[in-house]
Amino acid sequence: MLTIDSDPIINPVNIGAHILNLISKDNNIALNIEDIYHHIAKELDISYEVFTFALDWLYAIEAIDMNDDGIITYASK
Repeated sequence: MLTIDSDPIINPVNIGAHILNLISKDNNIALNIEDIYHHIAKELDISYEVFTFALDWLYAIEAIDMNDDGIITYASK
């Protein structure tokens, strides 16, 4: 995932950190995938494809969950 020649801005780890930071700040606001993408894309100027790679990574490491309404939250253990 991390290589010497990879762009640190569009790295899934960096984007994932921005996503987790956003959902922790907006704890009382329900954020779906599109809402999160628009916030993160403004900050980092990334494509939707790169954004979804970061979401996949966060889901794979069990950092986030999505409920039946499409709302992204921290994964509860």
